[in-house]
Amino acid sequence: MMYLQLNEKHFRRNRSRDREFGDIFNKTSRGLNSLMPLIITMFFTPALITTTLFSKEIILILANLSLSLGYLTNFAYRIYKNQVSKSELFVSFISLIAFLTLAYVLCPPIATLTFISALTAINMMAVAVNLFFLIKHVIVPPCKKLIENVAQFLGFDIAGRYYSKPPLTLENDRFIIDHLLRTTYKHDSYSPEFEPEELERFNNMLTKLSQYIDKYDESLLGYINNQAVIADLEDQIAKLTTQGNPDAGYTFLRKKIGFKTTKIHLLEEARAKLLSELESPKDTKLMFRFFKGVEETDYVSNPQPVLREGLESLQNEIQRQQDKIASLNACLPSPGIQ
Repeated sequence: MMYLQLNEKHFRRNRSRDREFGDIFNKTSRGLNSLMPLIITMFFTPALITTTLFSKEIILILANLSLSLGYLTNFAYRIYKNQVSKSELFVSFISLIAFLTLAYVLCPPIATLTFISALTAINMMAVAVNLFFLIKHVIVPPCKKLIENVAQFLGFDIAGRYYSKPPLTLENDRFIIDHLLRTTYKHDSYSPEFEPEELERFNNMLTKLSQYIDKYDESLLGYINNQAVIADLEDQIAKLTTQGNPDAGYTFLRKKIGFKTTKIHLLEEARAKLLSELESPKDTKLMFRFFKGVEETDYVSNPQPVLREGLESLQNEIQRQQDKIASLNACLPSPGIQ
């Protein structure tokens, strides 16, 4: 049995309408915005640690230290609340150690221990911590995904979420939930018409939007390349959880359902053509159009098994897309509610 891989270009949607005019300049701008903290730190930190410590330098160092303590405290709180997966914790710990080691290596030698020299060394450590957290979104998600894939290959399941939000609960979020219910179902949580499934659907949407952020973030340089999309998803989550407004989230999810429905239609058309080819061979290039990895010699000598394998692959992909649509529909209002 040969390994067939779908030729995605025949089934994917046209993304050109998603791109703005002059998109390359927008990407460059987003990339520079993401890298500016790194550039500023690299250029200005040496100046701060090698010049005489006037009052303004001391203020900057104290601000640097305060910021680093804030980052570390927030990260420790996320660990305490079990909001950090094992893989994220491992990657973050290794990366932070690497940044601190680099800062120690680059720190100018201290001949005598004085207040100024100690403050300079502390500032270098603070710079390393701040630098790590400023570019954490660029480093951690791809490395986290790589480690999880390797662990899964070895038989260990350490998968976890990088971006997550706690679910809405009646105990903590009743005002927001009631607003969501009144907007969508025309009643609140105190009404006899309230069903727990309605709250579950809002939480499904919250989870799904968070999963999409992870998806866009986990590719190499994903945070830079998909910064606008990620920001839009974060805005949708904020509207859902702080304003009780699900409209933007519904629009996004319905758009995704539309994309996947169109892909299913394209896959079904391909399946129909393969069935026709299986019954009466006419087009010897058909398999090569829809799949990669087709062995030409095997296909020419005996096309029937290859066509059947292609049909099975298409059916599996159709089912996969249908499962995705079902998970998206579970985030939308109950059937009969528009």
